[in-house]
Amino acid sequence: GTKAHCLLDSGCEGIMISSDSVRANKLAKFELEKPVILQLACMGSKSTVQYGLTAKILLGKEKYEEYFDIANVNYYNIILGTPFLLRFEILLDFKNNCVQMVSPSVVATYGSSKPGSRRTKQHIYGVQSRISLNESDIPALREAWQNRYADIFGDIPLELPPFREVNHEIKLVDPSKVIRYRTPRCPEALKEQLIDKINQYITARWWRQMSTQQAVPMLCLPK
Repeated sequence: GTKAHCLLDSGCEGIMISSDSVRANKLAKFELEKPVILQLACMGSKSTVQYGLTAKILLGKEKYEEYFDIANVNYYNIILGTPFLLRFEILLDFKNNCVQMVSPSVVATYGSSKPGSRRTKQHIYGVQSRISLNESDIPALREAWQNRYADIFGDIPLELPPFREVNHEIKLVDPSKVIRYRTPRCPEALKEQLIDKINQYITARWWRQMSTQQAVPMLCLPK
C-alpha cells in the first residue's frame, strides 16, 4: 500500500483524491457519464470533476472500499469529507487535539488524548488498489442501496406525519380576494391515475373533501 497525506474536512461534502496521486500511484480511473460541478467556498470559484476511481483504504486494521472523485487537490493527497466522517462515525475532537473513531468495527484514537500533550503524527489511510466496476455490478449495487435506504425507497406510509414543535402554514395575502380562472381539465389518458391518487390521498387523510368557493388549480402532467 501507499501512505497518503489526508485531510479530514467536516466542511467538505465530497471524498476526493488529487490527480497527482493518481498519476504517481498509477491508479486506474474511469470517466464519469456526467461531469460533477465542484463548488468551492469562494464565490464564483468552481471546478469540474470528470473522473473517479474506487480504491481500498486501510482504516485501523480493516480495509474498506471507497469511491473517490479525482480533483486538482492542493497540498493534500486525499480529502475525506462529511460522508466519510459520517459513515465511520469519526469525531474531530478539537479540545483534546485528536481524532476519535467510534464505529463498532473501528475503535481508535489518533493524536493527543490529553490537553497539552505532544501531538504525534499518524498515517491512518493508505491507497491500496483499485477495484473496477462495470455494468454487471449495477444490480447488486442497486439492491444494496435499496436495502440500506429502505425508508426512502419503500412505499409511502398512508398516514399523516407526526406534529413537530414548529408546524408551518401558508397564509394568503388577501383571504377575501376571489381568484377567477378557467376550470382545469384532466386529460382522458391520465384520469385513471388521477382517481387513484385522489383515493390514496383521501385514505391517508392528506386531502379532505369539502365545499369551498375556490380552490388552487391543479395540473396533471405525465412523468
